[in-house]
Amino acid sequence: MAKKIHTLAQFGMEDGKLITDSGATLGLGEQAHEFAPYELLLGALSYCLFSTFVSIAQKMQLEYTGVDLDVNGVKRDEKVATLETCDITVTAKGVTDQGKFNKAFENATRYCTMFQTLSKVATMRWTTTFA
Repeated sequence: MAKKIHTLAQFGMEDGKLITDSGATLGLGEQAHEFAPYELLLGALSYCLFSTFVSIAQKMQLEYTGVDLDVNGVKRDEKVATLETCDITVTAKGVTDQGKFNKAFENATRYCTMFQTLSKVATMRWTTTFA
């Protein structure tokens, strides 16, 4: 059976909040403590990529202590400004096998639904550094 996904967005005059069925909330807007639409989009990409990577890394018995994903998007200069490019800098920490890590992350880009969806409109690039 398909998994149901539900959120409720509540808005005032300029900003709002996103609420999940579990009760988690996230501020929506342009203020410092709130998220704008493209920030949410790039954050969703980050989490999707990471969770997909974790699944693959576990199967590959890959050892690491942490992963940072620094995601930068550039929107087109058009009336409807879709994403043009998306660059992901992966900082891998405590990695024992760099080749295995890169293979696992490359596979994550193939299986991450957010990465695949965004790749239909944007040029997606990623690089890895090891700390």
